[in-house]
Amino acid sequence: MPHPSVILRLVGFAVAAGLAIAGVQPVVSALNGAVDMRWALGLTGPAVATAILVFGAQVLLNRGDVVQPPWYSAWLLLPGSFLLAGAAAMCIFGAFVEFALIPGTMWFLLLSGASLWMAAMVLVRSNSH
Repeated sequence: MPHPSVILRLVGFAVAAGLAIAGVQPVVSALNGAVDMRWALGLTGPAVATAILVFGAQVLLNRGDVVQPPWYSAWLLLPGSFLLAGAAAMCIFGAFVEFALIPGTMWFLLLSGASLWMAAMVLVRSNSH
């Protein structure tokens, strides 16, 4: 069984990677002519930037295997990761249709998800032993 710190790093990478992969889908769709490129870049830019921010914060806040996160780490990370998954879903929906509600919803999910994720990572780091 891997150390909890290893699992935490894996979760941090998976959340950022999933958001980044979903974030590039509108550009792929625009290259195929399904949506306008300006629309696609309006979704891709914030999603990929947030993925980089989440991954960067995870790398900066990681202390390696020297200390282990508390047992409740996964529970702290769940709200932020679910909101970021919702933002990823908005990117995927935005790759299919140009619906006016998608960008605003995506921005809300990105900001709230990234805020909760960062706060949880700070709490996990401060309570690691």
